Amino acid sequence: MFKRLVHSFRRIALAPTGIRSKLVWAFLLMSAVPLVMLLLIAAWFAFPDVRAFYQLERWFPLIATPTSTTWWLIGIIALTVFISLLGGVYLTIKIIEPVIQISHEATQLAKGEVGKELPVSRADELGDLTSALNQLTGRIRENMLELKQFGERTTQINLEIQKRVVMLSGLLQIGELISSGAELDVVLDLVVEKAALLDDQGFSFMGLQPIEELPITLHRAHGVDLKSVGSLWVDSAQAVIDAKNLPTPKLLSPWEQLDRPNLIVQPLLVRSRPVGVLGIGNRRHSYAWSPELIDLAAVFATQTSIALENEVLLRKTKALAIRDELTGVYNETYIRQRLAEELKRAVMYQRPCAFAMFAIQDFLRFRQAHGEPEAERALKKAARLIQESVTEIDRVGRFNSNELVVILPERNKRQALEIAEEIRRRVAFAFADAPNPQDRLILVGGVAENPIDGVTAEELIEKAASTIHGAALVGGNRTS
Repeated sequence: MFKRLVHSFRRIALAPTGIRSKLVWAFLLMSAVPLVMLLLIAAWFAFPDVRAFYQLERWFPLIATPTSTTWWLIGIIALTVFISLLGGVYLTIKIIEPVIQISHEATQLAKGEVGKELPVSRADELGDLTSALNQLTGRIRENMLELKQFGERTTQINLEIQKRVVMLSGLLQIGELISSGAELDVVLDLVVEKAALLDDQGFSFMGLQPIEELPITLHRAHGVDLKSVGSLWVDSAQAVIDAKNLPTPKLLSPWEQLDRPNLIVQPLLVRSRPVGVLGIGNRRHSYAWSPELIDLAAVFATQTSIALENEVLLRKTKALAIRDELTGVYNETYIRQRLAEELKRAVMYQRPCAFAMFAIQDFLRFRQAHGEPEAERALKKAARLIQESVTEIDRVGRFNSNELVVILPERNKRQALEIAEEIRRRVAFAFADAPNPQDRLILVGGVAENPIDGVTAEELIEKAASTIHGAALVGGNRTS
């Protein structure tokens, strides 16, 4: 028991200053005061000489008799117990209650409830602990707010990254269409569609001038009524219209026709010449275009310009080409021009000039039966055989899908018929080994000569074609 008392005093001595006095008083009231009272009572009965010496019975007549002594002792003990309980319990409650409250708040803090702040009503160590807990809660609250803001910023960044990925994917898709030789209208429609996705509430439109007779749709829009676009404008400079940038006088009218949206207007150029515009916009209030979106709009416009220039160059290349891509012989454009030149030379020097045309009989049936690759191989073989059957001054060409022609300068009609018949037999022999008779290709030929059958290229071609038609009606496998 004594050891426990000593240990308790040591713990009280180690307590903080403000709480130490309360702990000492609580200990005295609950332990020391009752012990002192018991010692006094024990001394009363153990030392009668002292009691007689001081004549305490005379001063305290209530304890002169045994009965009164008993009641006196009971009263003293009850008073002692009352004082101990009242004072000790009160002081203990004053110490334990805030500790319990702090413990409860710490538990709630551990569960994530950081919105509450404890009142600081004490100037002792428990008050300091409450202040420290409030400071810790405040820091946690600030950190959680920062984490929330960081999460929101991260979410926004992720959305921006996803939008950029979608835009880059759209640009890649447009580039693939351009490189694969897709139709220009398809490419332009995709440009307008993808450009509208630059903003969640966005729209886009495109306006073009007629470009070197390209057969394309000049106006198109996505996310906005094409009628509201009105007369689209053509300019050679980029224009940005938003809360920070007002439209120029030149752009004011079309901007008002679109109901005053935020706009990025990019010029479309073909060989550094403006041929149209690509417009990208939205209808957000107090909006400013970011530099990244402006750069992306410029990339869309650049790709569109590339697609337009490619189409122009492709058509020019085709116009300048003189060879058929499949067979390697001359194409129809070249043959018509060359035939016209040979006829002029024949008239000038009074020399003959013949023209022969061959058609593969039932070629459509052959293509359907064997497929396009086999039909192309057969056509290339027939063209090669014809090329090998004529001289260097003759010109072999291809008309339509299954018509092969030959310009025969310095040949009259009789000579042309002989050459045509030789060609027909040679082709028939080359395909004679086919096991199925229906797979043996047969040429039907027609010959025309200047000036008997005509004096222009168109007349000779028409005459040879009508001869082929007549030969096919009477069974084919012949040259007329």
